[in-house]
Amino acid sequence: MPADYVRAKKAAQKLIADYKIKTAPIDPEAIAEAEGIEVVYVKFNGPIADQVAGFSEPKNGRIIVNADLPSNRKTFTIAHELGHHKLHAAYLDDEGSYRVFPRFNSYDGPKPSEEQEADAFAAELLVPLEMLRKYVDFATPTELAGMFLVSREVVMNRMKWL
Repeated sequence: MPADYVRAKKAAQKLIADYKIKTAPIDPEAIAEAEGIEVVYVKFNGPIADQVAGFSEPKNGRIIVNADLPSNRKTFTIAHELGHHKLHAAYLDDEGSYRVFPRFNSYDGPKPSEEQEADAFAAELLVPLEMLRKYVDFATPTELAGMFLVSREVVMNRMKWL
């Protein structure tokens, strides 16, 4: 099934509206916890430490985040996993479907639609186009990344949609 980017965008916009968020940076950890989802930082051992940014434990109501990631990557990971909780409850609960993917996006075949939607949700939640539009004419992508607490790549991707 193709990714439903409109649904992902609307779900992120609903959270922004529900929590009356008007300015950047947006704190996905605070939103997750307000939604009853605990965010836990874990130091992974061995090769997994370099491969996994985080994952969801829906039965425990938790998002697990690699504690060794840079802060902007932790922020995106939390937002991505929050997207799964808001968009993909059935996917998360299906132990045959849900897998923890490596953070370097090395998939066998195309990226699953659930992962594309969670990425779109995270991007919209962290860098809403309406907020970005206010600053894009007088701030550089690097400055915007600092303002929104995301990577420069996330800002550049979002700017394509303006």
